[in-house]
Amino acid sequence: MISAGLAGLAFADGWPGRAQLPALAAAVATGVVIAGCTVVDGTGVHHSQTVIGYIAWLFLCQGPVLPLPALARRGRPLFAQLKPVCGIGLTGGAVSSLAYGLAIWAQAHGDLATVAALRETSILIAALIATLLFRERSGRLRLTAGAAVLAGIAVLELAHP
Repeated sequence: MISAGLAGLAFADGWPGRAQLPALAAAVATGVVIAGCTVVDGTGVHHSQTVIGYIAWLFLCQGPVLPLPALARRGRPLFAQLKPVCGIGLTGGAVSSLAYGLAIWAQAHGDLATVAALRETSILIAALIATLLFRERSGRLRLTAGAAVLAGIAVLELAHP
């Protein structure tokens, strides 16, 4: 039910045309990578001794490596380019790390499929932001799809008390 609702939200404006196929392919590839990461994280955190330890090792191993492509592409000017946005970047990174840590914690303490489905419902928040802040029309199909997602969440909650 959640998946059908999310698909309804994604295709609320109609089926993509030829011009949108590259974006659709990128979205599908992103979904496959997210699904793979979710399975790896869920398996990893269940096999680790502590949730905090798992998260710390992930950040320790990935953190120093992730900036390398940007540094390789832009070189020394990268530091000057980052300086004006350093504060907002660090704040965004901290919030993102906290959100990721909470998702890993949830995977360690709950059913992986349920946590993964609930995690992807953030698209409802994106749809709400699009409607309230960017004045996009929600329409009947988007409201129905959003209701399907919420109903799916309720079913999950009832199935796993």
